[in-house]
Amino acid sequence: MKKSLNKPYFAPMAFWLCVVAVLLALHGFADVEVPQLIYFSLAPVYLLVLFIFLYYFFCWSFISVFPLGEIGWKRVDYGWLLLASLALIGETQSVRTEWFQSDYRLAESHEASTQRRLKAEIDDLLGPDHCRAAATLYSAADAAQVNELCQRFATLERTAQERLTALSVGTVVQALDELRARYSAPPVLAWLGRLDETLGDQRKARGEVSRLYELTRATETETVYRYFVPVLLVFALALRASKVTGEVLLKAPRKRKVWMIINRRMVIDGLGFVRGARSRFDEALRNWRVAKWDVVHLACPFLPEVSAVDAQVAVVPGFYENEFQLAAIDTFEQCGFVEWAAAQSIETLYLVGETDPALIERVQRWGEAAKVEVLVRGRI
Repeated sequence: MKKSLNKPYFAPMAFWLCVVAVLLALHGFADVEVPQLIYFSLAPVYLLVLFIFLYYFFCWSFISVFPLGEIGWKRVDYGWLLLASLALIGETQSVRTEWFQSDYRLAESHEASTQRRLKAEIDDLLGPDHCRAAATLYSAADAAQVNELCQRFATLERTAQERLTALSVGTVVQALDELRARYSAPPVLAWLGRLDETLGDQRKARGEVSRLYELTRATETETVYRYFVPVLLVFALALRASKVTGEVLLKAPRKRKVWMIINRRMVIDGLGFVRGARSRFDEALRNWRVAKWDVVHLACPFLPEVSAVDAQVAVVPGFYENEFQLAAIDTFEQCGFVEWAAAQSIETLYLVGETDPALIERVQRWGEAAKVEVLVRGRI
């Protein structure tokens, strides 16, 4: 038995799969600025193509190949909700980075203020004005140590506004341990204490700036994950759309018309106008297929050969058309056609061009039991 690939979904799915393959060939593996398949998440038109392909793929999978019932479609909700949740999780880092931006700017401002305070406190003892007034401000012993410090750092680099540069501040900070061991004057010790306190505040401020900087920046993993957020949303939306289609077909199935062809041939009355009958049959079958109505083929090797006075026309099964095997009339209920038809919503079955009365009678009895209208025409 050849199972149908479900024409309404397989053909569009195959077409859009080819479109996706072309886009991958053009961009996915080309020398682009972003990593290969991630290119798909950067262009809306590519996401639209991917959505259409996935929609038909899910319809083909869950409506045709693995048909789901009412409970099955309810479980599909878990799938698309999970995919949507994974996509939303990827956006949490955007909320985090935006949330901590203001705190990060305040921390940077606080760090800059501690740097300015450190420069001011260095100048409290080593500034030119203070060095000139040291002799009148302190005792002779204390003034001598202050003047020695002033002479040691007299060459510190300053800006045009007479402010210490960052390099000068670094020079003083690096010498603090030596200054503590060498100088004992109370003004110098008090100055060193204030510098230690300010340096402690500065280290805390820099630590806070570093911590907030990490919170305002996405990690490499988050950056890569974020590229796939649009793709995850496309998967979720396509699965959701296919679920809606499946539930609509489940609750309001389309009434189908089926043309049954026996042994891949059609019997034409040889006593009439064979050429005209064959022409009418060819046109009818072509119109039937254009209308996308179902054609099923039933192989019955036990049937006798067609009468010599009749003609027969070979019918080649279409790519999407079902084929079933019937070993004997008595096994009709066990053949694949009955099982397949039970899962369909068949309104009318046409049995045209068949003359065996036993087969016709058996198909009619099946139609009565299955509440399917069976229309029979022996010869064309």
